[in-house]
Amino acid sequence: MKTLKGSLMGECLAEFVGTFILILVGDGAVAVAVFTNAYDLTGVALMWGFGVLLAVYISGGVSGAHLNPAVTACFAVFRKFPGWKVVPFVLSQVLGAFTAALTLFFCWHGFWAPTASKLGVSVGQPGSQKLMMVFSCFYPNPGIVGVTPQDFAKVTAGTAFLVEAVLTMFLLLSILALIDSRSVQAPGSNTAAMFIGLTVAAIVGIGAPLTMDAVNPARDFGPRLFAYLIGYGSIAFPGPRGNEWWIYILAPLVGGIAGGLVYDGLIRPFLIPAPQQSPADTSTEAS
Repeated sequence: MKTLKGSLMGECLAEFVGTFILILVGDGAVAVAVFTNAYDLTGVALMWGFGVLLAVYISGGVSGAHLNPAVTACFAVFRKFPGWKVVPFVLSQVLGAFTAALTLFFCWHGFWAPTASKLGVSVGQPGSQKLMMVFSCFYPNPGIVGVTPQDFAKVTAGTAFLVEAVLTMFLLLSILALIDSRSVQAPGSNTAAMFIGLTVAAIVGIGAPLTMDAVNPARDFGPRLFAYLIGYGSIAFPGPRGNEWWIYILAPLVGGIAGGLVYDGLIRPFLIPAPQQSPADTSTEAS
């Protein structure tokens, strides 16, 4: 989707608002599942997809709705997104995610203590990721798989890294294809957001049991930082496995760059060109 010209401040505000909306809806759906059991995995996945759709339509006309450092990095490398904008965009995304976590914490304020008691956990102690999963990601999924050593053995750090990288690569492949003006199959900017939202819903649907599929460093880091500040301690940083905080940053970044390499190396050179070509887009939208 083409980005309308505007000030860096306006673009950063759009990234902040868009990421806030994405996390408010997505993590809000996780909160509903944890606190009320009203959503199953399908419901949470669909809500993440809706979150992406809404965030993109609200912020895309100003900033291109990256909403994800992995997207920003990919477009800086492969779509001539200005390098000097990368850090401001990423900071805006992280701040938006942090603020959404803060908002959800107060919206659900009356549920935290009763749910901790029901789950038999204390904030900041082993097992409390069952509650902190409202904010951030863990592998395997504490609510679906569990938090025992036997559960941890089912998904190793290497597996978690691979899952996050592959799913982020899939996300970027989808984004690059959906917004590529050279392709006759691209749906165009007015509908690309819907299909990107469906892509995110599919990613959540298949990856949530394994890693809770962050596929977005800001989505995990901003709320993780908030959780640390309200007392989750080592459950937040470095995480109960000792490496969650950096896996959910590095793996999506690797996957995002891999998505650009695969699309530009294996798909784009063989496209059937659209009847009327226009310059390649330099911005996009994602979770």
